[in-house]
Amino acid sequence: MRNNNYTILYVEDSSSIREFVKVIFKKNKIDNVIYANNGAEALNLYKNNTFNLVITDMIMPIMDGFELIKEIKKINKQQVFMMVTGMDNRKDLVRAIELRVNFFIEKPIKPKKFMQVLDESLNLVRQKYDAELSNLILDQYKKTIDNTAIVSKADLNGNITYVNKKFCEISKYTQEELIGQNHRLLKSGEMPNGFFENLWKTISSKKTWQGIIKNKNKDGDTYVVDSVIMPLLDMDNNIIEYISIRNDITEFELYKDDLKKQLDLAVFDVVNTQKEVVNTMGAIGETRSKETGNHVKRVAKYSYLLAKLVGLSEEESQLLELASPMHDIGKVGIPDNILNKPGKLTFDEFEIMKTHSYLGYDMLKDSKREILMASATVAHEHHEKWDGSGYPRGLKGTDIHIFGRITAICDVFDALGADRCYKKAWELDKILDLLKDGKGTHFDAKLIDLFLSNLDEFLFIKDKYKDMF
Repeated sequence: MRNNNYTILYVEDSSSIREFVKVIFKKNKIDNVIYANNGAEALNLYKNNTFNLVITDMIMPIMDGFELIKEIKKINKQQVFMMVTGMDNRKDLVRAIELRVNFFIEKPIKPKKFMQVLDESLNLVRQKYDAELSNLILDQYKKTIDNTAIVSKADLNGNITYVNKKFCEISKYTQEELIGQNHRLLKSGEMPNGFFENLWKTISSKKTWQGIIKNKNKDGDTYVVDSVIMPLLDMDNNIIEYISIRNDITEFELYKDDLKKQLDLAVFDVVNTQKEVVNTMGAIGETRSKETGNHVKRVAKYSYLLAKLVGLSEEESQLLELASPMHDIGKVGIPDNILNKPGKLTFDEFEIMKTHSYLGYDMLKDSKREILMASATVAHEHHEKWDGSGYPRGLKGTDIHIFGRITAICDVFDALGADRCYKKAWELDKILDLLKDGKGTHFDAKLIDLFLSNLDEFLFIKDKYKDMF
C-alpha cells in the first residue's frame, strides 16, 4: 500500500546507503521522505513533524537506532518502526524485538525486498489508523452507553469499584454509598437457589454471563435488569476486574444489539493486537531465511483448520493459530551461510540447523503468557516424528504435543510447495505422495487422513494467501 499521504522518516549515517535508498524511493514514486544522518537529528525532526513510518539503522553515532526508538516511543507508543540490520547479532535482535520493532530489513538492502517490507509496514500504518478510528468510535459508543445504560465495575471479590449515574438512579443509592460495598447489598432474595453461585462460576472461568436479575433498591423496592457481566483480562490472561452493563428490562430490546457489538469489538481488538505481535515475531525467522512472510500466515490458517477437524475446541484451535507462526523463530540463531545455503547441507551444517528447534524453545520457554507458552511447544516439537526418529528429543507418538504434530504437517505441506534457496517448489502430487508415505512414521496417521480428506479446504487457504512476487 503506497500512498504519498504517508510521511516517512529515514535514518541512516551512511551517505552511500541513503543515496541508494533515495533511488529506490524515487523509482517507486515515493516522495514524502525526510532523511536524517543519526538518531539525535532524527529525534529533533520527529519532535517537529508528524511521521507515519520511521525507518532506522541499528548502529549509528551520537544516538543509535535503539535509543531513538525508545525516545520516540515516549512521544508516540503507536509509532510503526522498520529497522535496517545486519541480523548478525542475536542480542541486538532480541533487544529490537523487546522494543517491539514492527519490521526488519536485512543489509545489504535489496530493492525488491525493501519495497516488500515497506508495503507491509505501510499496511500496518493503515491498520493502526483504522484501529485508532475504531477506538474513537468505540469511546463515543461508551459515552452513549454510559448515558443510557446502567454500568458498574467490581473487583475480584464482587466489591463495587465504579457505578455510573444510571446505576445510582435505579438503585437509589449515592455513588459514595455504593463504592466499596459488595453487590450483595442489592440482592432481592427473589433469585433461585444457586443462581449467583453459577453466575460467579461462569465469570470466574473467564466467560461472559448474560441474564435477568431481580435486585432491590435502597427503598426496598424490587427492580429487574437484564445484565451482561464480562471479565476484563490483562496481557497475562488474568482477570483484573468485572464490568457489568445493565438495562431496565423494558429498555433491553432497544439496547441489546448495540451492547453486544461493542463487547465483541473490544474482544476482537485485543485478539488482533496479540496476533499482530506474534505474526511479526514469527515472520522474523522467515525474513532471515529469505522466505516469504506468507508462509507463516498459511501455516497458521492450515493449523487452525486441522485443529478444528481433529476435534480441538475453538479456544485451542485459535491458540494454535496464534502460536504456529513461531515454529521457526529459532532460525534467528542460525548462521546465514547455513540458513541460506543453496545446496545440500553437510552433516555438521545440518546438526547446527537442527538446533533452531531448541533455540526457539529457549527464547520462549520462560514466558507466562499462554500464547508464547504454546509457541515454545510448537517451536520445540514441530520436527519430532511419530516413530521417534525426529529431533531434538526423539519424542514418539502421542508424547509429541498435538500442536507439534499438527504444525509439522502444515509446515511440510507449505514448505515443499514453495521455492526455497535450496530447492524448487514441488508439484502437488509429489507432496501428497510424501504425506501418504509418512503416515505412521513421520506423521500422525489420523491427522494425515483428515488433511487429505479435506484437501480442497487447505488448497483454498494456499491460494488465498499465495505469495506475490
